[in-house]
Amino acid sequence: MKRFKHSGAFGDLVYSLPIVKHFGGGEFYLHLDQINWIGKHYYGSPPDPVHQGRLNQMDFESIAPLLAAQDYITAVDIMTPATEITHNLDRFRPPFVGHPGNYVDIYAAVFGITDAAAQAELRNTPWLTVPEPKTVEGRDIVINRTARWLPNHIGDRWDSWARGWEKRSVFVGLHEEYDAFRRVIGWDIPHQPTSNLLELAEYIAGADTFIGNQSVALAIAIGLGKNYWCEHRRDLPIERNECYFPKHPNGNYF
Repeated sequence: MKRFKHSGAFGDLVYSLPIVKHFGGGEFYLHLDQINWIGKHYYGSPPDPVHQGRLNQMDFESIAPLLAAQDYITAVDIMTPATEITHNLDRFRPPFVGHPGNYVDIYAAVFGITDAAAQAELRNTPWLTVPEPKTVEGRDIVINRTARWLPNHIGDRWDSWARGWEKRSVFVGLHEEYDAFRRVIGWDIPHQPTSNLLELAEYIAGADTFIGNQSVALAIAIGLGKNYWCEHRRDLPIERNECYFPKHPNGNYF
């Protein structure tokens, strides 16, 4: 039985799942309360404030239903000192520092998948499913826009290509993210609360298109194979964005 473990943030976890699926799946263990140590150990500084103290018990309860919904994951649990791990997904961290590319390519390289065609298949083939896609009547576009990296972005970039889409859109995410989106972008759209990441994924799965910036919601949209528009960071070249998937058949970046 293969036993995978991860201690990272939500997006890191979701982007590791193509490798889990590639190896035939198995049990998945979350190593809780490691983020602060990871920041100091691997990067020499505390983690981003958004991530400090994360992957805690509450986070486990949020992501566990999504992990358990994948047919290649046979069990989801919290790692203990007695847990015997066969695949340590945290191995992606050392090469991640300064790596020019997305998470899936890093995981592939770490686990010995270096062929460009094989890497492209991993990153471009959907790796997530949900049991019951959900929809909001009259809204076929799902939006999530987090606070991370937003000092590098301006709201009028949306108007260059998406004018009129607000009539088809619904926002998923935190209330403070929703309020910030309405203030910065100016779209008066409804907010759909979700109780955990599985429910979030169900609303993304039920939509035709996802729009957002780097976040776990974007990772889920890519994992589900949805058509997506990503508001990428502008303080880095696009190929250095962690969420940049070159030549993705459903990917658009603005």
